[in-house]
Amino acid sequence: MNVLLVISMFAASSWGLKFSFTNDTELEIFRRQTLIMNCSSDEEIEWLIPDDSNALIKNVSSYESSIVINQTKKCDSGDYICRPKNNVNEFARIRIHVTGLRYTFKNGASITVQTGQKLNFSCSDQGGVDWSTPNKSSVSVEKISLYEESIISNGAVPFDSGDYVCASKTNPRERAGFSLYVSSKRVS
Repeated sequence: MNVLLVISMFAASSWGLKFSFTNDTELEIFRRQTLIMNCSSDEEIEWLIPDDSNALIKNVSSYESSIVINQTKKCDSGDYICRPKNNVNEFARIRIHVTGLRYTFKNGASITVQTGQKLNFSCSDQGGVDWSTPNKSSVSVEKISLYEESIISNGAVPFDSGDYVCASKTNPRERAGFSLYVSSKRVS
């Protein structure tokens, strides 16, 4: 007996990714994507899904079924299990993590660095991000990819001290930030 779980992930831009899993695995995806999971077996199957999920189950036959989640949300995170009804010991499971804003710093942190120290803080979201930086800061904001931007400095100076906030372009209320203090003592 074989249970095959195929994951198809489609974003609004019409690009698609397909993954095949036959055992436990984890997948991290951004919010607001369409996620399609197909399962088939040589026996009659059933799905077990997280309680709060917005998933819609579409049965093609008793041996093939799909889960469709439009506009994924954080509540869609959890374990999705496809298994034969008569053999609960054999199954295919995928753990989905739906994420929003991703960043490489501790949200709300106070960070102290020495003058001359290199800085690199990244933030990303599916729709892109905007950074707010102190007025006199010498750091540059560099676009790393379509979704990610980084605060970069080859040598921090005291004017770089202040609050830095990264916000989602598609949901500006979703934001993360930190306070930076640059000591006037230079690193040797």
